[in-house]
Amino acid sequence: MTALPRLAILARAPVRGRVKRRLARAVGEDAALDAYRELVASTLDRLAPGRGAFAPEIWVDGDAPAQWRRRFPVRVQPPGDLGERMAAAFAAGARALVGCDIPNLDAAYVEAALARLVDADVVLGPTADGGYCLIAMNAPVPRLFSDIPWGSAEVLSATMRAAAPLVVRLLPPLWDVDRPGDLARWRRQAPPEACQPACRGGAAVAGEG
Repeated sequence: MTALPRLAILARAPVRGRVKRRLARAVGEDAALDAYRELVASTLDRLAPGRGAFAPEIWVDGDAPAQWRRRFPVRVQPPGDLGERMAAAFAAGARALVGCDIPNLDAAYVEAALARLVDADVVLGPTADGGYCLIAMNAPVPRLFSDIPWGSAEVLSATMRAAAPLVVRLLPPLWDVDRPGDLARWRRQAPPEACQPACRGGAAVAGEG
């Protein structure tokens, strides 16, 4: 039986002051931590084992909560900047990688990315702020993670330049929760009371925001 392609979910341990820092500057660290936990719990529900034709695993920066370990294989992110940590997941055999703060990223989106690898070398899921929420590739390409202005509006364009002359395909753009307006949009879409019990246990996201 052919092994399923591996999906790396980058996450940070849910520690006050270490997650959603841009959001925290506007709404406070406690509110940012609560939002972070809910976002990742929702992400893990949508990408849990059996949800799609891929094998999800959590790459965590920090100590993974027990409920993550019960549901997913857990790997520790190595030291380094965001690019170095992402590159490590692909070097270890991942075929796709996602973050944890994209409310509309689901199993079908990941499957669409993996399907596009039939006629592409790299697939990217753009975000509205100029970054990307998903990257998939047939083989590791370390240069895609070097000299990228992480956290800026140039991440996607810089990555596409670095990818040349490889064939790159783009998925439909999604949006992430980084600022108060994003948080309000997400709350309208998924009220806190709709959150699964796992929200209260803690979860995290990989980005630098």
